[in-house]
Parts: sequence; structure tokens; C-alpha cells
Amino acid sequence: MQILIRTPNWLGDAVFNLPFIEQLSKNHEITVVTRKNLTELFVGYPLIVFEKKSELYRKHLCIKEKYDVYIVTPLSFSSALAAYLSRAKTRIGFSFDMRDFLLTKKIKIPEDWKLKHTTETYAHLYADFISPTETKFSLNIPEDSLRSAEKILEEHNLKGKPFVTIAPFAQFGRAKEWGEHNYLELSRLLEPQGIHTIVLGSKGDISRSRIFEGKLIVNLAGKTSLWEAASLAKGALAFVGGDSGLTHLASLCGARTVAIFGPTPVAWTRPLGSRVYVLNAGISCSPCEERDCPLGTKECMNSIKPEAVFEIIRSSH
Repeated sequence: MQILIRTPNWLGDAVFNLPFIEQLSKNHEITVVTRKNLTELFVGYPLIVFEKKSELYRKHLCIKEKYDVYIVTPLSFSSALAAYLSRAKTRIGFSFDMRDFLLTKKIKIPEDWKLKHTTETYAHLYADFISPTETKFSLNIPEDSLRSAEKILEEHNLKGKPFVTIAPFAQFGRAKEWGEHNYLELSRLLEPQGIHTIVLGSKGDISRSRIFEGKLIVNLAGKTSLWEAASLAKGALAFVGGDSGLTHLASLCGARTVAIFGPTPVAWTRPLGSRVYVLNAGISCSPCEERDCPLGTKECMNSIKPEAVFEIIRSSH
């Protein structure tokens, strides 16, 4: 069966869909519809790539009933309209935003969806083809990314040396960030132990990442692919980040992950993996789900001290 899957625009949500896509691809031919900035995530899959809505619609008008099923994971009207334009016989998506007439199968979003992990909600979209118990919530890093990550370590004289990877920045908003000062203090705590700190991030993080300087700090923001970053995270003593896409990718790839949560619900977007530690201060005003702290204090994040993260890392060294 030919199945088209429109993935979310945010990296973290796209990562949460990837295990379902991999399971589905065992018995069906999968094509992924994705924004250009996320193409590197979907290694090995045929892609329909777009940047603007007009490009999305134009490409779908050219499909001409090629696909049997279209699974729409985002809640947007535009994603459902694109599915309709594809002329796929079966179009599955959540009932939302007055778009029901564009879908052939409308799925009601559970009322308690934010009290459960987001993958439990996404599972409803794939339920006609796979069950949640079939889906393995772990990801394998492509071999070429494993090799190139090894070369990166060699280039920075880190092969065989202990290091921690950090992802200080979040695309959604600064409320979800632990803060550069906390990461710098963590690196200062690690340095006497001979533990290096590798900074990870996207090209958009390069400017902000320049603050990270030190004898045992290696700044790789904007210098790795997503899968290279995941490989470095998996090989580290620990990966430290907030509720961000790279955190979710690292944890699913098996990295020992320390995730710092504040403004987002832990139950809803907790990183998945066998070696995940979630730190949450439980401040009364969190989770607020805001891009920026309404109080201007970021108390929910700043209440978690670098010493607490350091102790988790030290216990594995």
C-alpha cells in the first residue's frame, strides 16, 4: 500500500512520529511530506519537501491519486487541505479547525490528551495499520552519521575522552531553556573532573552559542547534522537539554539524557528512552506552556541547579 505521511513542523513532534513511520514502512511504501528544514531527519524515505504553503499545494496537485492513504499528523487546516488535493482515497487526521470535510476519516482528539504522552495521541492516526504495542520507541542512528561523528571526535582530540553534550537552545521559545549561565556553571563543575563539554545546536544557534568558551568546551553549534548530534549524544556520559527536538532525538537513540522541564507538562512531552532523567522543580505556576516566562523569572527552570545535574553525570563517570 502507498502511504503518504505529513509530519509536524516542529522537530520534537516529528521525532515522536518517526517510530510509527519506521514500523509502518515494514509492510507499506511510505513517502514523507516535510518542511525543508527537517528533511535530514527522514533518511531513506522518499520525500515531498516544501517551504511555503503555495509550494505544498502545488506539489500535491501533481500527485494525481498515486497514494492509497494520506495520514495528516499536524492539526492545521493547510495540512488537511494538502491531503485533499492529493486525491488519496483515504485521508486520516484529527477532527480540528473546521477541516473535517477535507478528511475521509476524522479522529476525535482525546479530552485528556495533554495528560498522556503525545505519542499515545499520535498512535490513533496509525491505529488502522499498527498497534502501539508493535511500535518500538527507539531509533537507530544511520551508519554514515556514526562514522562522521567519530571523525568529529578525532578532529577535536576527544576520542576516548569523557565528555558531556549539551543543547542549550530551544526553537519554541526561551521559557523552555535552562539558560546559558546554568550550562556554563555545569561545564565549570565538569572541568576539574577532566570532562569536556560539547555544545550542540542548529545554524540558528551559532550567534548565541559564542558565549560558550573554555579550556574543555567544544562548540559544535551549527556544525553537525541532526543524526551526528544524536550520535555524539549517545557516546557522551550524558546529554543535557530542555524540552526540545534534539533532546527527544537523543533519548530515542539511547543517549543517557538529563531533561530539564519547566513550562511544558512532563507527562505530555517527556523524552522517551531507557536512560532518561527528568528534572522538574514543580513550581506552582508551571506548566504554563508559554514561549516566554510571564513573570520574567523563569523560576521553574532556574530552581534546578547545575549541581543537581552534575551529580547525575558524576554517578555514571
